Amino acid sequence: MVSLASNTHSGGFFGFSDERPILQSSNSDDDELIADHIQLVAGPEVSHQPIKATWAILLIKLLYIALCASAYIVPIFCKDKQCGEDSISLTLYIHGGMWFVLFLLDRYLQYRHDESRLLGYLEFYRRTKNVRRLPFLINSGANAVLMVVIKVLDSHCTKSGHCKYLTKTEYIQLLVSIECVIALIALAVYLARVCLFNLNRPLPDVTQEELMTSFVNSHSSADIGFRDENYIDQVMEKQADLIRYLRQHTESLARRNLALSEEIGRLKSVSHITTSINGHL
Repeated sequence: MVSLASNTHSGGFFGFSDERPILQSSNSDDDELIADHIQLVAGPEVSHQPIKATWAILLIKLLYIALCASAYIVPIFCKDKQCGEDSISLTLYIHGGMWFVLFLLDRYLQYRHDESRLLGYLEFYRRTKNVRRLPFLINSGANAVLMVVIKVLDSHCTKSGHCKYLTKTEYIQLLVSIECVIALIALAVYLARVCLFNLNRPLPDVTQEELMTSFVNSHSSADIGFRDENYIDQVMEKQADLIRYLRQHTESLARRNLALSEEIGRLKSVSHITTSINGHL
């Protein structure tokens, strides 16, 4: 297993042991002062880090519900350009405007998932990577489909809006309804996975022995010369995630080590000054 800690028990965080060899000094009072300070500032080694994405997912669900409702409400209250534009144009404007809102929310969700991955939740990131993208991709695809459908309807429908089977408005309502149903199903799956993750409070994947060893174990097969390309791709993806996490974690430890070294130096200086003053008194 890859380990960033020493073989001895950790002294509050990765990289330092209970023996604290870096703190060996001829002055036992300084050592005790510094050791007490480390115990105060050091937190637990590993703890669950929830992902703060629930509110954004619920907001996207509300937006899709509002979009579906608007496709039926706008034609009722905006007949004969009573709202300044025809109902189909207003529905398209609302649908296009929603794309920008979804884009911002999708960037936020991606930021939260990247943050969770760097904290060590590699498997959760992979399980939610595709379902997270679906609502925004569905809306983007629906915008393109609507543009094509509008042009087709303009060519095959009468000026009054009557087509072969349905009216132009009904075709638009049908397409928007299908889009919303698919998006809401994807959001329900996404929300369930996020809520279960936060409720189960799992520790980061990199702390689990069986997961770490699976990153380095090779795939064995009874057939000579057989290669499971999907398995190899999965292993390479896991190793890439692990390397990315370890690099970020190493940088974080280096910053903490530097800050702690400066704090230790300051405490030693204060202790020596205090000792000198007491000696003169």
